[in-house]
Amino acid sequence: MTLYDKLLNLPLLQGLSYDDLSDVVAHSKFNFIKRGRDETIVAEGAPASHLIFVLRGSVMVSHRAADGSYSVMEELNGPLMLGLDRLFGFEQTHSGEIRSLTNCSLLMLSKPDVLQLADKYFIVRINIMNRLATNAQKLEATVWQRYPDTILHRMQCFFRIHCLYPAGRKVVRIKMQVLADEVHESRIKVSRQLNSWQRSGLIVLGRERIEIPRLDALLQLKDDD
Repeated sequence: MTLYDKLLNLPLLQGLSYDDLSDVVAHSKFNFIKRGRDETIVAEGAPASHLIFVLRGSVMVSHRAADGSYSVMEELNGPLMLGLDRLFGFEQTHSGEIRSLTNCSLLMLSKPDVLQLADKYFIVRINIMNRLATNAQKLEATVWQRYPDTILHRMQCFFRIHCLYPAGRKVVRIKMQVLADEVHESRIKVSRQLNSWQRSGLIVLGRERIEIPRLDALLQLKDDD
């Protein structure tokens, strides 16, 4: 796949023609950078001044609870776009950390260049609005959905709503009692559920650590499984 093909597959630029993309590359300041394994790409709390495109490689995106009682790390693979929700709005800082897991090829596009592209190309404006609207609709759906009535569904809900993508590898650092409080269940019932998942190979338990190799597999479980 050529560089142009990779760029045309990015959410911001989907729908542009090759001629339009050539014009974009010629007149926008595309900052292509590389990061080695285990390097910080964005620190938590850093100003959100650029859109981040992972063209190749894998990254780990980490978020913490407001009180610091737990954190969720998720492995994401390129190509993908990060940071759009933080580029605008009241809080224009990154809410979590982004680190490279492998050698990564990245594209950083500054906010002024994003606005320039949106002003010049209607399809870019549509792409931005679609992404922001979709994220807002997902959040609204989460707020108004019926609270799960079984421990399985409550624990699935906890993991799902704390992740950017409902699939792939996740690592949750949390105390058993904190998780029990979050899902409104007793510690012993939460422990039994986690140990059942571990016996089935769905998770790997450690000290205050839950590794989920495939969140999508965990979310597919039914109460009678």
